[in-house]
Order: sequence, then C-alpha cells, then structure tokens
Amino acid sequence: MAILSHRRRDADWILPRLFRIFAFWGNAELDLTHVLLGPGTSTIEIRCIMASVEIRVPPDLRVESEVDAVLGSAEVQREAATTTSPGTPTVRITGSTFLGSIEIKVIDPNAPGLLEKIRRRITGA
Repeated sequence: MAILSHRRRDADWILPRLFRIFAFWGNAELDLTHVLLGPGTSTIEIRCIMASVEIRVPPDLRVESEVDAVLGSAEVQREAATTTSPGTPTVRITGSTFLGSIEIKVIDPNAPGLLEKIRRRITGA
C-alpha cells in the first residue's frame, strides 16, 4: 500500500498466489527479477488512483496483463522476449488505474545498463 508515499519491493522474496497493490497519490515499484514462486499462476491485483505502479518482470516468467486505464495509461513494455514454455510459472496482472500509470516492463536483469551501453559505444567494444 502506498498512500502519499513510495513503496518498493525487490531482492529475493516469495510472491504469494494473490498479491495486492494499492497506490493513491504515490508510487509502488515491484521487482520480480529475483522473486521465488511456485508452479502455476500467481495473480497481482492493482488499484491505482492518481499514482504510478511499475512492475519489472524477468524474461523467464510468462506475463498476462488484464489492466484497464481510465484517464491514465496501462502498458506492457517488452525489452526482452518472454518464454513460451508450457510449464513456465505465470504472473497474471489485473486491476485498474484512474488518472495514473501502470507499467509492466519485461527486462533481462543480466543486460548491460545505460552507462555500460554508453561506454561500449564510445570505446567501440
């Protein structure tokens, strides 16, 4: 819950079968790149009012998004391709935002960061 505040959850943690996020005039960040979860489907339910929610997902998790936006934005950005294996754990993200933003980013946690990309471009490596 983030009310007029910032809430962040990352590092190694266990994602329950149902995880709820409520953000009002604040922001919440959820990093699933090192999350521990069992086989099957886990659901993240979001309620976002005049706030922002950002969820980072590794490419080895399947993501299903059923998020609605009213006068706001809800998007899935895929910077890495997700797996299509049938036995892969699935994260189902549902909910809504009103005058807010929900971003789901599929990223490779081992990919080089912005500074590393700039250094490689300058040095030609």
